[in-house]
Amino acid sequence: MRRFYIVLLIGFLFLFALFGDASMRGAVRGLELFAHGVFPALFPFSVCIGCLKRLGFFDMRESGGFFALLRLFFLGALAGNPTGSMMLATIGSESEGRLSAAERSVYTALFNLASPVFIIGTVGSRLFAFRSQLPALLLLMSHYISALLLFSLCYVVKHSVGKVRRAEAYARASTPQIRSLSSQDVSLISVFPSALLQSITTMLKLCGTIVFFVSLTELFMRLPLLSSLQAPIRPLAVGMLEMTNGLSLIASSSLDLRSSLSLACFIMSFGGICIFMQANAVSPVRAGVYIAVKLAHGFFAALICFLAFPLFISGSVSVMGSGSERLLERTLTTLQIALLCFISSASAALSAIFISKRTRA
Repeated sequence: MRRFYIVLLIGFLFLFALFGDASMRGAVRGLELFAHGVFPALFPFSVCIGCLKRLGFFDMRESGGFFALLRLFFLGALAGNPTGSMMLATIGSESEGRLSAAERSVYTALFNLASPVFIIGTVGSRLFAFRSQLPALLLLMSHYISALLLFSLCYVVKHSVGKVRRAEAYARASTPQIRSLSSQDVSLISVFPSALLQSITTMLKLCGTIVFFVSLTELFMRLPLLSSLQAPIRPLAVGMLEMTNGLSLIASSSLDLRSSLSLACFIMSFGGICIFMQANAVSPVRAGVYIAVKLAHGFFAALICFLAFPLFISGSVSVMGSGSERLLERTLTTLQIALLCFISSASAALSAIFISKRTRA
């Protein structure tokens, strides 16, 4: 494997030298993306997360396993990529009774989510230029529901087979990484400087990762093999490497709206190798586990988006045609509604199980 990586990197060096103009344009675009998009959006969240870490907010022993993780899920969804990795980096190791390496990789994959601002503002308004908010809301719903269901499923499976320690195991942890702090122990003024320095370091890692992968994507798009591909293969190939460029290609492609939204939902949920490298730079994960979970997230998000499309987009179900065609379309719509009801019921049932377990404890 080491030799493969060496050959791969030498190939990158050759391509960067051969297509120097493309790589330079990509580096400039990456810097602009970081300076005008990523840094202003993430830096305040990063500082707040650093302060919360030092104030004991992420101590899982004190707040219970599932609900502590669920809290991180919603914070990750609110702040966007790669905030999930930043928060999970604050949780102790397996030896301290917290998360194993595999669990950390799974939850990092499911907590690294696109923010509502990115989905509605960047994807919906800027890339696709939707006049209505319904398509963006469809993307948002599919993206979050898929991640929430997979998170709940992973948590239930881990506990059912006994691979996750119960609350007693957390209580027996000898030396927790982060203990609960009282107001007498520490203040916001005392934790702010260290949180600020850590956030600057994190931002530098993200900047380097974004510049490198945007430059690499720009270079690949110049290659004859990739430039000759048509939609949906070309946007999918680019999006698997770097999400934003892939979404831009989908928005400008000739695909129908239903296929475009489903493919965009897959790429946005998978996040691309660039997001994976950002997550790994903040909190090291197992590559195979992370990518497998992200592929599952993307698949189910695309499936939900495709099935729910007629419920959000007016005119997607034809009102003309033969009686048999209308009957088939109504049947499909009924099945889609049933699927959404099943998803909602399953989510409610899982929540009820977790609440009842916590009440009995």
